Amino acid sequence: MSKIPEFETLDEAVEFWETHDSTDYWQDMEEVTFEVELHRNLLHPKLTILAYRPKHCPRCRQNLDDIVIEYIAHENGRLLIIRDVPALRCQTNGHEYILEETFDRVEQLLELERTQRVQPTERLSVPVFSLKKAA
Repeated sequence: MSKIPEFETLDEAVEFWETHDSTDYWQDMEEVTFEVELHRNLLHPKLTILAYRPKHCPRCRQNLDDIVIEYIAHENGRLLIIRDVPALRCQTNGHEYILEETFDRVEQLLELERTQRVQPTERLSVPVFSLKKAA
């Protein structure tokens, strides 16, 4: 079995693993566990994350428009709104996309908020209704 090299950068690691088979290095690997918290935008539930900006819609090959959206997340019983989030929308079918680098920034901001290291730019009051009590 081969030994996994030490990488200076993430790009070096990506380049290596794109050209090598991980089974050749199985003995040199160690098991890891980690937790993942997936966030979903409540206003744009079908928002797809893309690694790069395509020229055309990946689903239907139509033109894309640059748009700005509000990203709304539900965290610990609270609604959080992140404004001015750049996104892409298919001109024909409305498919919506966000670039991975933008989504990473959204997640970083949510983590800063979770650890109380950032203050909101404004606060809103949100009315809450119960369908059971409204009938």
